[in-house]
Amino acid sequence: MFAMKRFLLCAMSVTFAFCQDAMSQGAPPPGYGVMGVPPPGYGSYGAPPPSVPAYPNSLPPPSVTPGVTAPPPYADPYASAPAPGQMSSYAPQGAGGYTAPPPGAAGYGARQGPNMVNFDNLEVFYRYVDPKQKDLDGAHTIGGALTIALFNPLYLKFGASWGSGPGGSGTVGGARNANYDFASIQAGAGFHTALINDRLTFVAEAGLVYASLRAVDSSLSFSDGSIYVRPALRFTPMDWLEVQAGVTVSSADKYDSKMLDLSTYFRLLPMFDIGVGADFGDTTRAFRTSLRLRW
Repeated sequence: MFAMKRFLLCAMSVTFAFCQDAMSQGAPPPGYGVMGVPPPGYGSYGAPPPSVPAYPNSLPPPSVTPGVTAPPPYADPYASAPAPGQMSSYAPQGAGGYTAPPPGAAGYGARQGPNMVNFDNLEVFYRYVDPKQKDLDGAHTIGGALTIALFNPLYLKFGASWGSGPGGSGTVGGARNANYDFASIQAGAGFHTALINDRLTFVAEAGLVYASLRAVDSSLSFSDGSIYVRPALRFTPMDWLEVQAGVTVSSADKYDSKMLDLSTYFRLLPMFDIGVGADFGDTTRAFRTSLRLRW
């Protein structure tokens, strides 16, 4: 019994001392013990929590090596192109290692071989000449023309042809069915210029032409030298097709002084064409086919 009383007395003494110590500390701070409210001084111990870096909104500066020009920090899209110089090591975005195809590479829309409208070519032709003179029948003619380009836009042209045909069924100078020979040579120079785009070309040519007709026992024979001028248009609606139209005016008085010529060329190989055409003059008309080699 005495021990129980002594234990209760000690417990009351400890409780009184604890309460007295708590009361000496003052009233608890506002919100103390409320759920969701951190106690005073929370987070004031140790290093602050790490912050997340902001996402960069610009590319890092390019690396520049000796002898390489750095790209400008800003390029005006409406400014003129800068002068050519050394390239920077700055990798273009989205390039992906792409390299442009070489000029003229197959499969990239480039023409194969020289342009059909060129001024370095050799042409050979067969030409059937039909004189309007009733005393002469048509003549089978072969010939050729060489065109040589000089410094742009000038060129030279040389040509020659020869043919023969029988006389008419009537009497010509006392001879029936007289044969005749016809020959011509020419030399000229000209210039060319593109119109609208490189598919339409204007050509102007001038030079000398000599024509000779020799008929057996006929007064129709003649030799005629003259100066000629030929403006023309050359058009390539497609890479494999060329159309020509020209008018030749000359000082000839015994041969065609005016002639309209029409030609069409088809590309067979990169440097080889086949052509068909017709000539309409004031004394003859002719139909021809030709082969043309370009380089």
